[in-house]
Amino acid sequence: MSYISLYRKYRPKLFHDITGQEFIVRTLTNSIKQQKVSHAYIFAGPKGIGKTTIAKIFAKAVNCLHPVNGDACNECVNCKIISDNQTTDILELDAASNNGVDEVRIIIDGVRFLPTSLNKKVYIIDEAHMLTTQAWNAMLKTVEEAPNHVIFIFATTEMHKIPSTILSRAQHFLFTRLNTHQLTNMLNNIAKQEHITLSEEAIQKIIALADGSARDAISILEQMAMYTNNNITRNDIDEVFGLIDIDNKIKFINLMLHKDTQSIMELINQYEQNGVNFMQLANDLVAILIDKLIYLQTKNIKILTVLNETTVDAINISENDCIKIINVWQEIYMKMRNATDLSFYLKLAVFNTFSINNDNSVSASQPIPTIEAKQPIKEDDKKSNSIDIKELPPLNQMFKVTPYETKAVVSSQPISSPTIKKPLEFNQTELFNQIAHNNSKKFQDKIRNFLIEIKENNQIKVLSLIASSTGVLIASKNGVVLLFEDSIDAQLLNFKTNTYDFLIEIKKFFGHPIYFIGLTKEQSKEFGQNFIKLHKQGQTFDEPNLEPLNSILKASNSVEQIIYEIFGEP
Repeated sequence: MSYISLYRKYRPKLFHDITGQEFIVRTLTNSIKQQKVSHAYIFAGPKGIGKTTIAKIFAKAVNCLHPVNGDACNECVNCKIISDNQTTDILELDAASNNGVDEVRIIIDGVRFLPTSLNKKVYIIDEAHMLTTQAWNAMLKTVEEAPNHVIFIFATTEMHKIPSTILSRAQHFLFTRLNTHQLTNMLNNIAKQEHITLSEEAIQKIIALADGSARDAISILEQMAMYTNNNITRNDIDEVFGLIDIDNKIKFINLMLHKDTQSIMELINQYEQNGVNFMQLANDLVAILIDKLIYLQTKNIKILTVLNETTVDAINISENDCIKIINVWQEIYMKMRNATDLSFYLKLAVFNTFSINNDNSVSASQPIPTIEAKQPIKEDDKKSNSIDIKELPPLNQMFKVTPYETKAVVSSQPISSPTIKKPLEFNQTELFNQIAHNNSKKFQDKIRNFLIEIKENNQIKVLSLIASSTGVLIASKNGVVLLFEDSIDAQLLNFKTNTYDFLIEIKKFFGHPIYFIGLTKEQSKEFGQNFIKLHKQGQTFDEPNLEPLNSILKASNSVEQIIYEIFGEP
């Protein structure tokens, strides 16, 4: 019997086997139960997260003779012939290699004929964004007036390349990357069935390398299982993928903070000789600094993802410097994705970090902090020092946000940096109510397409945090509320929207700045209940006032502002 790759062996066969994508699975199963199946769908999102898999399961479910709660039974004749690839009524086309008019004409000609053995003909076009303009034009009328026995599913990683004429004729679903919890459960389950010994540290390493992709995570697991003879450790993954341990990364950060040029250059040369993955290193350094920033804000060890009680105090840095360095390394990371000489960009990031004006930075003469084992914490001390996430202050208090009614205060002193140092002033509850009252489905779709474009466009660095949201809750012309799985991501978004770079990028897309709020699902319920109560009382809310945002844009002493002053605003 020939060997089957693990990602193919463990590919889900039914909806209830799917990891993640709960919203999409629920919507599709409900459409089958209610017999409201559309003629065309667009599945968009990053690679390896289940677009094609769900398309195949959906094709099976709509043709199942005895569906169970919208899912295929996997036992009837139709399910079996689909599982065994013994039907011509489900056609999968790879648009990356079959993207011309001739290939599309095969589909157009086949649409006219009834299915040979199933109830529905399903055409799954993978990498749909690769189809040529002529091919899309040839298919347009067929998609618009598809017969009742035909379903089109377009899977793509670049939704912004799908013509708007197709988008308007199909239902679109935005797939999201799998989170750490989902990937951990999946890897543990596969490792158990394949008799692979896998440490918790090794799992976290695989998840970091997979970047939210289930397929990549399984492929890395399989590769490491072969390399280690089914006994995977953290050191094995470091060796194969050129990674370094947390102690070395903290040492790297501390050398930068102390501006020890010679030592850090020697370390980079050593990394280069050892084949260290510089892109992963840059990403890991950002993750460490974000953890440090979160700890400085909350003093809560429990919510950190990288650092722990031993390592969190090994970095001596202020909040302000931490944010500046994170921005430097995030920008360099984006540049590395399209570069060949990664060591050049790594060194560039180091010198950019050196150039940051650290008012509270440690002196180069001070000793570099080392990681020392701490004494065990007593149970009573744990209780007194621990902070429940529910006890954290509201976001507007954490980020020193003042009431929305007050106009944004703009300093009369010239601002030397394009980053706004004074926080943007608004009240989150009031702003949420205004956006909810003026909610626009049309603008929500516009924001969703905007999110997709951000995820696919590596040049838009300052907007990268928006792309980590799970979706749009509500949106009006002047305001958007995004949902996040992690409360820290939501908090960082609220903090990051105070920067000039963020506002100017938003203005480039929409012609005007927009208020963005990040909330978790639990927070959104609380805000929503409050809004419903006020709405029932007959209270109305105007569209959010953009004057404070425009004031900030005009106040910045940036290159753009100098041009505005000389030539007037565009």
